[in-house]
Amino acid sequence: MLKIMKIAMLPVAVLTLQAMPASAGAENIFASNVADEKPAAELVIAVGGYDATLYFAGGLPKPGKPEINYVYEGQVYYFSSFESRQTFVDNPTQYAPQYGGHCAFAMSDHKTVAANPAVFAVQDNKLFLFENEMKLEMWKTNSRKFRVVADKRWELEAKNFSKYTAKF
Repeated sequence: MLKIMKIAMLPVAVLTLQAMPASAGAENIFASNVADEKPAAELVIAVGGYDATLYFAGGLPKPGKPEINYVYEGQVYYFSSFESRQTFVDNPTQYAPQYGGHCAFAMSDHKTVAANPAVFAVQDNKLFLFENEMKLEMWKTNSRKFRVVADKRWELEAKNFSKYTAKF
């Protein structure tokens, strides 16, 4: 079953979120399980700053808080609550978007294209992001076939992950 949702006004929200400084008195949780940790200033914000766990909650995802974060595979994820953060930390492969946050359809077409976190599908309990609505619609025509190709390509490309980090 393919679950599809859109987030209205995402570009404005993402720009606002990225411009916001972390709260002065907030505790910054900046844990990592990445061996080659990059300096904080060089990290890419994953999923446009949205809480990756909320894509699976049945409603619309919402922006995370920069002060509640976790670094996974070279990207910093923001969360709306400490509970959401712990959910992600307990099983990051469940909640992190497939293909490092790149457009799933483009990956199946042997291209590496940044995705729009407002255009997504949850399929087989995995998060897939897409560049635009057209790519999502094309994916839906034969998602199983496209996923096999995209999975294989990502398996080969992920060996040089730093070159393929998605930028939102």
